[in-house]
Amino acid sequence: MPKLVNWEQCCGCGACANKCLKQAISMLPNHEGFLHPVVDAEKCVECGACEKACPGLHPAYNENALKEAFVLQHKNDAVRYQSTSGGAFTAIAEEVIRRGGVVFGAVMTEDLRVVHGCVETMEDLARFRNSKYVQSEIGDCYSHVKHLLNEGRWVCFSGTPCQINGLIKFLGRDYERLVTVDVVCKSVPSPLIFKKYVEYKKGQEGGISDVVFRDKKRGFLYCTMAHYLTHDDRQKGKDVYRRGSESDEWLRMFLSGKISRRSCMICHYQTIQRVSDFTLGDIWETGYTKLDDNRGSTLVHVWTQKGEEFLNSVRDNVRIVTYPVERSRGMERKNTLTVQQNREKLFEDANNMEAKAFFAKYAPYSMKVRIKNAGRYWLWRLGLQNIVRHVKHLIIHR
Repeated sequence: MPKLVNWEQCCGCGACANKCLKQAISMLPNHEGFLHPVVDAEKCVECGACEKACPGLHPAYNENALKEAFVLQHKNDAVRYQSTSGGAFTAIAEEVIRRGGVVFGAVMTEDLRVVHGCVETMEDLARFRNSKYVQSEIGDCYSHVKHLLNEGRWVCFSGTPCQINGLIKFLGRDYERLVTVDVVCKSVPSPLIFKKYVEYKKGQEGGISDVVFRDKKRGFLYCTMAHYLTHDDRQKGKDVYRRGSESDEWLRMFLSGKISRRSCMICHYQTIQRVSDFTLGDIWETGYTKLDDNRGSTLVHVWTQKGEEFLNSVRDNVRIVTYPVERSRGMERKNTLTVQQNREKLFEDANNMEAKAFFAKYAPYSMKVRIKNAGRYWLWRLGLQNIVRHVKHLIIHR
């Protein structure tokens, strides 16, 4: 039997399952809802291919990383509004499609699951816009990427740093026409808890079919979790629910780290030797450049010569300024998460309690939360949000 990385260090990328030619490995959810490899001993021929592809056993490193940073905005304001930050990923993806390529990224299905998928048209890129704060299912995407690359197609693959590591280890070599994009990642939260959250909110609001984790209706500085009954309602801004990170149950649990994957506690993939071509993240620093307009900008780190050349090819479609790397926050993981004392009980309850009772216990909408919600809302209504954010960053960067 193969000796893969232990379950607490497994990031769930699925590189091992994609690598197995005998289809002896299945990615199945554990009691916390996270996918882990399960080996079928009758099918396994012990070839060792899965072990070589496991980034947990053999993390990839780029010892010659360029370490360049830029602030970027897509020139299409509609694209930027739909994006989490400034639309940098769309700009990169559009160039790949112009070259006849295929783009891979996280999408939300009709039943509100997050999976990796691929598109080949400009119109379909909208499926990738806006962050999905749930660990996505890779499925057989790595195998599909390799097939396309071997056909000579351009491929853009986006994901978390561990998913990019999984792809690189699966492929085993660099491809000239592969462009990889990772994101500044706090951690990946449990799909099981998100399913519970959807159940809870549907009980309150009815048949929601569109969830936006970082909706900009109140501006980039006050992104909110928003729910819509239909996709058309989203286009018209007709939400049935809207709360910020101070009060929404899912965002509060995610940001607390209570429902993060175990491997995120000791993440090995967010380093300054990234193996991706680009790392994308938010830039919250107000007043730094003329691009600051509370509609979102992307902080783009370029790690490879390929990435630098590719960025030059999209400059006509973006607004871009150089950013000092030494000021960048989030480029490298500098802290670790800690396993919560009540973690086992939390996931036991998630499997057994009704959704309403579960969130009343672990993310209650208390008076303290209500006051925070009202306070942030009125800061926004009075136009004071930008001032508060500016003061905060003056303190951080002093």
